[in-house]
Amino acid sequence: MTNAQDKLDEYLNELEERYKYYFDVERNKEISGVSVNIFAQSSTEHFRQVLTKKIKIDQYYTKEYAIVNTIKRFGDKNEIEKFSKYLVSLIDKMLIPSLEIMSTIFNGVLVSTSGFSEEAINFAERFKFSKSFLLGLKGWCDIRLILIDLKGQKLYSNKKGEEVLSAYKVKSFLGGDKT
Repeated sequence: MTNAQDKLDEYLNELEERYKYYFDVERNKEISGVSVNIFAQSSTEHFRQVLTKKIKIDQYYTKEYAIVNTIKRFGDKNEIEKFSKYLVSLIDKMLIPSLEIMSTIFNGVLVSTSGFSEEAINFAERFKFSKSFLLGLKGWCDIRLILIDLKGQKLYSNKKGEEVLSAYKVKSFLGGDKT
C-alpha cells in the first residue's frame, strides 16, 4: 500500500469516527448508480412546548446528508463539476418536500490524495446551490461543497461549506491539526 493510500484510509476512518456522533454512517455505498466512500445522514427534531413536554405547539425537522468520495489523482475542474452535478441530482431522488421538514443540507466532500487545480478550487469556492420548495413552506435545500487536499493538507469550500469546514480539518501526519 502506498503512503498516499495510507493517508487516505486514515483520513476516511477518522472522518467516519467524527460522523458517528451525529450521523448514521455507511461505508462504500452505492447511491443513484455512484459508489461513494462514506454516506452519512442525520435528522434532528425541533419543537416548542407549553407547560409540559407533552404539549408541543410546533414541530419540524432538519435533515443533513454527507456524501464523501475520493479521487486518487490530481482533481481538475471537470471532476468537481461532475461531482457537483451529481449532488444536485440527488436532491430530486432523496428529498421529499414536506411541511414537517424545514431544511435539508447536502455536504458534498471530495477528498484528493494529489491536490486540486486552481480552476477546480475556484469552481468550488464559487459554487452555489439553494432551492426552496413551495416558497419555503415545504422547506429548502442547500449544498455545501468541500474539497480536501491530503497532499497539501488544505481545505477549500463554497460559502455555505465554510459553516462546517473546521469539522474537516486534516490531522497533520507529523502531529497536530492543519486547516
